Amino acid sequence: MGRQFLLTPRGVCPYIAASVYKHTISLGREKAMDTLLAPIAGASHQALGGITVDSVQAANGRVKRLVYPPGFRWSTHLKPLVGTTLCMHAHVGFLARGHIQGAYADGCTFDYIAPHVVVVDPGHDAWVVGEEAAVLIQFDAEAATASRFGLPTMHEHR
Repeated sequence: MGRQFLLTPRGVCPYIAASVYKHTISLGREKAMDTLLAPIAGASHQALGGITVDSVQAANGRVKRLVYPPGFRWSTHLKPLVGTTLCMHAHVGFLARGHIQGAYADGCTFDYIAPHVVVVDPGHDAWVVGEEAAVLIQFDAEAATASRFGLPTMHEHR
């Protein structure tokens, strides 16, 4: 076989195509692990108000996997722990699984069904729709997320 190239996180790596095939794993009748929910090497893991959060430092921010279970609602499950009326964190990421809806204090709403890019301003309530967990891959700069991504500090009707 001719020489081919594999794109890796550090650039392009030449390889012989045949060498890739000898490393494939046959799952056969075995139940495959859900890689979207698999442990993430080097991630911190925490459970909070029914959600699970796996977080990895990436450059000057974090990449997080948030798993919201069916029936989750921010105002029911996190509001008592956080102490604010609405979620004041901005969310920027990719909804890889599930369906979420939400509303802002001014009546604006959002509705995302995976797969979908998600941008949610601070000042919202949100909930999982249906019987499937929602999995959000989020790009996060902690308290600076809104400003880092050019979002308002509080939702503004547009």
